[in-house]
Amino acid sequence: MAMAGLTSSTNQPRMAPPPGRNPSMHTYHLCLCFLLLASTATLSAAVTASSYSIACPSLPPANDRHTDADDALSLTRSFQISAGQFSGGAAGLFPPEDDDLYNDRSFAFFPHGISRTEDPALLHLTATFTLTGGRRDNYSFPASVSFVLDGHYSSASLQLCMVGMGTERAKDGSLKHYPDVALRLRVPNPPSLADPFVTGSLEGGSGLGTFRLVAYAEGDDYKYGSDRTACSLRPPKHPDRESLRMLGGDNSACSHLTQQLMTSYRLAHGGAQLPRMRVNQMRCTTDGAAVHVRAYAVLSNDTGSSERRRYYRRRRRFLVREEAVVADGHWDSDRRMLCLTACRVPLPVLSSAPAVREHGCGIGMSFWFPAIWTMRERSIVSGMLWNSTNAGSGLIHGMITASSMDDQRSSTNLSDVKYSYNATVLGEARKHYLEISMGKKKITGSHPFPDFNCTVSDFAFRFDGLDIWGGEAYPVTIGSVMLAGERLAADDAFFQHTVAVEDKEPALLNVSYTMRYTAPPDNWVRPTNMLNYSVGYEKRKISAEGVYDPNRGILCMVGCKEHNGSTDCHTLVTVQFASLDSKAQGHGTGVITSLRDKTDRLFFEKVDFTSYGMYSSQVFEAISRMDMESVLLLASTTLSCVFIILQILHTKRNPEAAAATSITMLTVVTMGYLAPLALNSEALFASRRSQYYDFYYSTSRRLEMNEVMMRAPTLIAFVLQLRLLQLAWSGRRTSTVSERTVLWICLPLYALGGAFAAIIHGINARAMSGDPSMISTGEGPATIWEDLVSYAGLILDGFLLPQVILNASLGKSRVGVISPWFYIGGTMVRVAPHVYDVVRAHVYTPSMHSSHLYASPRGDLFSIVWDVVIPCGAALLALLLFLQQRLGGTASLPAQRRRSGGYEMVSNI
Repeated sequence: MAMAGLTSSTNQPRMAPPPGRNPSMHTYHLCLCFLLLASTATLSAAVTASSYSIACPSLPPANDRHTDADDALSLTRSFQISAGQFSGGAAGLFPPEDDDLYNDRSFAFFPHGISRTEDPALLHLTATFTLTGGRRDNYSFPASVSFVLDGHYSSASLQLCMVGMGTERAKDGSLKHYPDVALRLRVPNPPSLADPFVTGSLEGGSGLGTFRLVAYAEGDDYKYGSDRTACSLRPPKHPDRESLRMLGGDNSACSHLTQQLMTSYRLAHGGAQLPRMRVNQMRCTTDGAAVHVRAYAVLSNDTGSSERRRYYRRRRRFLVREEAVVADGHWDSDRRMLCLTACRVPLPVLSSAPAVREHGCGIGMSFWFPAIWTMRERSIVSGMLWNSTNAGSGLIHGMITASSMDDQRSSTNLSDVKYSYNATVLGEARKHYLEISMGKKKITGSHPFPDFNCTVSDFAFRFDGLDIWGGEAYPVTIGSVMLAGERLAADDAFFQHTVAVEDKEPALLNVSYTMRYTAPPDNWVRPTNMLNYSVGYEKRKISAEGVYDPNRGILCMVGCKEHNGSTDCHTLVTVQFASLDSKAQGHGTGVITSLRDKTDRLFFEKVDFTSYGMYSSQVFEAISRMDMESVLLLASTTLSCVFIILQILHTKRNPEAAAATSITMLTVVTMGYLAPLALNSEALFASRRSQYYDFYYSTSRRLEMNEVMMRAPTLIAFVLQLRLLQLAWSGRRTSTVSERTVLWICLPLYALGGAFAAIIHGINARAMSGDPSMISTGEGPATIWEDLVSYAGLILDGFLLPQVILNASLGKSRVGVISPWFYIGGTMVRVAPHVYDVVRAHVYTPSMHSSHLYASPRGDLFSIVWDVVIPCGAALLALLLFLQQRLGGTASLPAQRRRSGGYEMVSNI
């Protein structure tokens, strides 16, 4: 890992941001360290000689020695630790060690200054040390305590001793200081298979307590064993053929080995499932053509649901509470496998002595990349563990096979991997297919179901059901083509490996799938009331292969279901895909059935599920629609600018128009342009539009329309509308009695409509989910604020209402106050989205992830009723305004009312 903030040989510390678990932690740690340094002039002034001599009597300090040879970088890398683990400490600072829910205790050590001294065996270091752990009161954001330390390391005694002070941000935002802190570590130099750990303690007063520390040495100065040692431990059997393309080229062997091997493995011996193994620490170095690897692996028994959740939550951590092994070795290019020698790590690891050398390193380990996959073996990485000597018999008994739990990775090259179908399983699947397809109408010609002309994403789907709480299914092979995730497109090879059921029947496509889903425990009984009911869940997996009929959309497979350490290979999975032109939201329906007798202990009741998602054609259609909606949105806003300009010119040509224009109407329109700018709705549009590609193509992003292009017309319209409002306001020379009348009518009307919208929101929310703060309005749950925003769109649709009221309250004025371009054009702009909504409902297929840029339910009211009522109402207001300006604003009012007064032009003198 590259170091940041490296200084030359000096006593003065220079801060570097220690990496945390996320980018926000980088800033948090940096701020803590900066504030600490700001509170002291120099570290050497805070750490006195007496405090160091008391804490580190066995390491007397020495003066720094400055030479031309600057090896600070290599020295720094040999000491840095990014993933250590701690235990202990004062009560209340971090949760107890046995509190697994919050037990995420780690530490990091990053030197930011290092120099040699006059004593050749002594190094002078300044460093940042950080403790990070979960808190009950702040579980979503780990709490951290940072320390700035100064001290020395002796290469003779392998001891590092440092003193300093720490700081932590309290709940109220203040800083809590921990003075007189002492760090003592044993750092192997160099680390090796027999001595791979950094161990020690951190002590301090002021409620800090004593922490025990352990870490897997991360330096590049590791001392590997003999190259021939690991490969001389030959397993009784070895693979016949391996995939080379998974490993990548020779220049990238280290990066590929680290990427592929750091995963979880199933261990089995004689068909019995053993505790699983996780390789969670690995270092790889190259020396010419030689590739050296060292690793730390944890063996964890996670057969139960709670243990499994714990295992997956902590799988990337350096664990010390489970059985573990350390290993090193090299990549054997001739045998195309990784050969390692492993040593058992004694428990507990959190001890002052390494003790690894006292235990025999008699465990052999080998890993390779299988080039032939089957229904039972689909691992990217396979391996073996065995006893090479009697020293390893304490942990390994006999030959143990290992297979990675991840059988699909998007970055893995599977082009030289072949899949071998099981003829017996395919025959069983065809038999069940014939039973299911009886009476099913086949559709030929247009191929309305996914077939070999479709993209891979059409065969992948997500699903859920009454007894399935979320799952995903993706193809491993379609025909003879291997798939890496969902990203390899179909080709002519799909025509291979097809089988004819009968002469009169169409060819079926051989397929294999992996299904992963979450379900309640087997003994779970569904309660009558599911509201506010919580229950543990279990992860399950089905590896299956079978046949697919592209003319009927039927997928029928027989597979093996893995659950709680057991495997049941008598499981039937059938899926009825929805047609490509279906208006239904989803891929179709399916069922998981047991082929065992009901008396069998492994028998289970059938599980129905519904698949959801979008076909590729629907995705492209949605993207095309959203592109068109972007153009429509841009065009409508541009036209609005034109209409406002024409009204401004009309107002300047007719001085009487300014005084007779409703300020309320112009204010409503102005706020309509201000709202998108204030809420930055373009960013919301972009995020919704990109979700189609996030869902299906997580590594490819379609370029969004420039935000400036989307925002510029709205900004221009807002500025022009302000100018029009200013002209109308400055044109008032008399009383505002008529405008008060508009406000007295419009404001209560708007408020009454808002209250009615809030009441409807509450009724719908209680009816749908029992949560009065959320309801569903087509695109997903809507908050009360979003419903009020939609109601504000209704006010904009009737933007002419204040002007109609004002004209009705005027006296003898028959001035053409509003330009026809403004009120007719503006009405058309407001009506057009509702016309488009009607067309969109008949042309486009809705989906679970529908997003709308134009005619969005988040900006107005859209439904069958509103799409009729709003255009009719807007057209009626435009017609009334037209008649008022042709016949006079008070032509229809009684004479007495007309004589009540209105605006009157007066002299400018």
